[in-house]
Amino acid sequence: MKIAFVYDVLYPETIGGVEKRIFEIGTRLAERGHEIHLFPMSAWPKDKTVIRDGLIIHPVCRPVGLYTSGRRSVIQALWYSIHLFPILLKVRIDITDCQNFPYFPVIVARIAGFLKGEPCVITWHEAWGSYWYSYLGSAGVVGRLVEKIALLLSGSSIAVSDHTAARMKCEGYRKDPFIVPNGINLRAIQAIEPGEENTDLIFIGRFIPEKHPELVVEAVHILAGEYPDITCTMVGDGPMMTSIQEKVREYGLTGKIRLPGFIADYNQVIRMMKSARVFVLPSEREGFGIVFIEAMACGLPVVTIKSPLNAGTAHVRSGCGYCARPSPDDIALGIRRFLSQSPDKNCLNEYVRGHDWDKITSLLADVYSRLSGEKKG
Repeated sequence: MKIAFVYDVLYPETIGGVEKRIFEIGTRLAERGHEIHLFPMSAWPKDKTVIRDGLIIHPVCRPVGLYTSGRRSVIQALWYSIHLFPILLKVRIDITDCQNFPYFPVIVARIAGFLKGEPCVITWHEAWGSYWYSYLGSAGVVGRLVEKIALLLSGSSIAVSDHTAARMKCEGYRKDPFIVPNGINLRAIQAIEPGEENTDLIFIGRFIPEKHPELVVEAVHILAGEYPDITCTMVGDGPMMTSIQEKVREYGLTGKIRLPGFIADYNQVIRMMKSARVFVLPSEREGFGIVFIEAMACGLPVVTIKSPLNAGTAHVRSGCGYCARPSPDDIALGIRRFLSQSPDKNCLNEYVRGHDWDKITSLLADVYSRLSGEKKG
């Protein structure tokens, strides 16, 4: 099959859950003989098609900033979508898989598919609903309206988790989406050795309000009295980096909390996780949370927070994880539990085995075959 993935950024130039999913599944589908097309923003010339890792990359437009004042840029989404339409029309495809965010490409991909008579499935990673008002204030009514329009236009859809599928239905989606979760490269993770520098806690994520890196700093501050030698590594970058650096200094935790910034080398991140004892990510919003499963594959218990939009809570298992209230005291309680006792290794191993990318690729290929067959029929 000729399969197109529509998303505005490309892995590993940008490292996030959606682009990582496309890369992992796309390369595996290509190895199985499928022809995989990607349509990202890129600095490559628009008229130049690039083949990399077995993937055919069609540069849509020059990159522009994804974020404005810490929020996803509407201008960027429109810029990408306007340039996407004519390129999609030129390429003949058996099925297009368009990612739901940042919404405007959904409209473009559905129209292009209709005009070409080709099936288009929308993969939903998150459905925000009323969270739009927290994200944009009064302007959230526009964001929620655009999301509802994308849902109405979705037709056949894929959800990356039961959590996302339920959120879609709450917002008016009337069908049952296919559930195709995210995964990990279990064999590759198992082959990586731990790093040389040990740490008690590790946080990996963007330094943005939704990830609440400040709660990690505050939890370490609470635990430092009981564990004077406690150490924490916070991997990532973002608009909150300066405020986090200031908070670390304010609490006198400079010698306890390392802030190495963004690390592009995936193997290095895995090495760092394998050198830690507890993974902490107090995120209020996760469409799936691949990093939780990666941490579990490294043998780490996971500590996160209870939130209606945090699908990461679905990965927490008794004996190898803790869902805290969104407070530093309760997060510290969860961390303390796993500093004093080891997680249930059988629980961790059993869970991660069900999330290998090879199995997930086969599941998604079956969905594509079914949908493209229905369209042709």
